[in-house]
Amino acid sequence: MSQSFILGGTTLFIPGRNLLIAAEDDSTQLTLSNPATQCLHLLIQHHGQVVEREYFFQHVWLNNGAQVTNNNFYQNISLLRRAFKEFGLNDELIITVPKVGIRLSSELEIESRFDASVGPELPVKRVVSAFPEPKERPRRVWPLFAGVSLAGLLGIFLLWRSEFEPRLQDFVPLSQRGECHIYGNADATDYRSHQQFIQQDRLDCKGYPWAYITLYPNFQRMSVLRCRQQYNAWRDNQCITSYYLQEPSHAGT
Repeated sequence: MSQSFILGGTTLFIPGRNLLIAAEDDSTQLTLSNPATQCLHLLIQHHGQVVEREYFFQHVWLNNGAQVTNNNFYQNISLLRRAFKEFGLNDELIITVPKVGIRLSSELEIESRFDASVGPELPVKRVVSAFPEPKERPRRVWPLFAGVSLAGLLGIFLLWRSEFEPRLQDFVPLSQRGECHIYGNADATDYRSHQQFIQQDRLDCKGYPWAYITLYPNFQRMSVLRCRQQYNAWRDNQCITSYYLQEPSHAGT
């Protein structure tokens, strides 16, 4: 059973397929990125309410093992506004609440539905041949079908990896204390705050000796991802995440 939504009576949103489809013309479709899809789904689930930026960060990126910046977040919100406009919806229905988060206007009518198969059904034309099919043809088609399926699965996997890979391998080495290997996010402007946090000696690296600190100036919240081994996007990493609030004199959990 899959869930879909009719937005403003004009647009079908199918989260499970990352799709927006024009209700009156099923040939008009737009495939959203995974983060954009999840952001829109969260806005719909909290229709009319402000969804805090940190809530998006946690549920769209961090829970999937990915890191996120403010720029990346607002780029996805901008993509949703452009998608709304393309489908005839007012892009101002997606409202930014400064320093808080995003709200989906209560003026937008949303109809939720559950279907065994969502999305417009395309007509299937049955073609009857006047000549019998050779019996050997199915054997020849099978390897081709298997190859196409494998290529499709590989493409989906690579798309998923490019969307959710946290790029921890690009983090900058900051310190090594005993068994603890400490890294910082590569897009930080400087690492004074990182080093200050490290000097407080609050990192517990026992069992999780690889620590990845994500911290930005003027951003109160920071995160530390600790892993049992050096992060690798091609394996199942065993990691835990801790969060801290930056204060004038110290960081607290």
